[in-house]
Amino acid sequence: MLRAATSLFSIALLFSQTSCALFGGQGPREFDERSFSILNLNLFNQRTQSALSTKNWKGDWLYRRERLELVDEQLRVSRPDIVVLQEALTRRDSPSESDMNILSAGALEGYEWDASLVQSYRDTQEMQYSAAAVGLPVKLVARDMALKSVWPIGVDGAMSYSLLELDQFPILVVNLQMPEATQKADAWYGFVRSELRGLLKSTGVCQQRMIVSGHIPGSSIWKGYSEFVSEFNLKDTSTGFCEAASDCLTTSPQNDLFAAINNGQGASHSERILVPLETIILSSGTAMNKMHSTSVNGPAYGVHRLWASPSFGWIAGLRLARCPLD
Repeated sequence: MLRAATSLFSIALLFSQTSCALFGGQGPREFDERSFSILNLNLFNQRTQSALSTKNWKGDWLYRRERLELVDEQLRVSRPDIVVLQEALTRRDSPSESDMNILSAGALEGYEWDASLVQSYRDTQEMQYSAAAVGLPVKLVARDMALKSVWPIGVDGAMSYSLLELDQFPILVVNLQMPEATQKADAWYGFVRSELRGLLKSTGVCQQRMIVSGHIPGSSIWKGYSEFVSEFNLKDTSTGFCEAASDCLTTSPQNDLFAAINNGQGASHSERILVPLETIILSSGTAMNKMHSTSVNGPAYGVHRLWASPSFGWIAGLRLARCPLD
C-alpha cells in the first residue's frame, strides 16, 4: 500500500514539474492545437573572399546554383512549414538567377514568400533580401505597408519581420542578422530591443507569439544578449537537445566553405531560433549540414567539397502558447 501511494505521489509530482516546465510556472496555458516546423538558414551572399584562392566568387551564379541544388535536396527531406533565410540574392532583370525563384521551382513549390530588400550591389547587379517562405498549415498575412519593414544593423546586419497565421492565430517571425563582428554585435542588442518593443505594439502581437530567427551570436556572459532574451522572455530552441556541445555548433572547420572565410574564427553556435519561454519545443537540431564529396565549381575557389552554406542551419518543431487572456 505504501509503495502504491508513493508511486502515485511520484506521478503527481512528475506531472506538476512537467506542467511548470511547459507553462513557465505561471499556471495552465492554452496552446495551439497544431505544431509547425521552422528552419533558419543563411544562404551566403559570396561577398566574403575565399582565403584559399585569388579568384573572387561574388556574382558566380554557376557556383551559387550548385549550392542551391544542395539546399533544395535537403529541404525535400526536412519539409519545414516555415523557412527563414538571410542573404537571399536575386540578379537584376534575370529571373533565372534568383534564390527564391530557384527554390520555388523545387522543394518550396507552392510556398508563399515574404521578402525585404536589405542591400543592392552595383558591381554584380544583385539585390540581397531577408526572406521567409511559408507553407500550409501556416499562412502569410499581408503586412501594413505603412510600417517599417527593415532595420539596418551596423554595416552588414539587418532585421526584418513577417506576419504569419496558424488557425487564425498570429505569429510574428523576426528575421535577425546581427553584425559579423561579435564585439560590435553585443552592443547592438539594445537597438534591437527598442525596435522590437515598437514592432510588437504596432502589430498588436503578444510576446508569446513572437519567434526570433537568424544569425544571433551571444551567451550568458554577453550583457546585451542576456538583456535581450530576458526582456522578451526568450529561450534558445537548442537548449536540452544537444547531448554534447559540439552537437549545437552551426559553424565548423569541417565545413570547407566556413574554413575558406572564417578568418581565424572558431566554431560557434550562432544560427539560432529563439522562442518564448512558454513554447513547447518538440524537436530541435542542426540542418543543412550535408555535403557532397565533390563540387564542379568550388575547386576554382579552393573548396573541393560542396556545402550549402558556410553556416549550418537550424530547425525546430514548435507549439506556441496562445496570448494571455486580459
